[in-house]
Amino acid sequence: MKHCHMSLISAAGTGNYATAAAASQRSDLALNYERLSIVIAKYAKTGADIMIKHHWKEKPPGTKDRKKLAQNKNSF
Repeated sequence: MKHCHMSLISAAGTGNYATAAAASQRSDLALNYERLSIVIAKYAKTGADIMIKHHWKEKPPGTKDRKKLAQNKNSF
């Protein structure tokens, strides 16, 4: 359940800043909102890494190592 709260908080924060940036007519504020969205994304990534480390959340699937697959293609 912890990962649901973390996802909800980070999504809400990013959504709020995106809405504020879209509604703002000042470009300097829009840039600050975008910067803050990046900070929230980094915070969410750190939280996800902590949850994965403590086995509260599964690690998401990653990409295949293409170089390793190409080296082993003749072993089939």
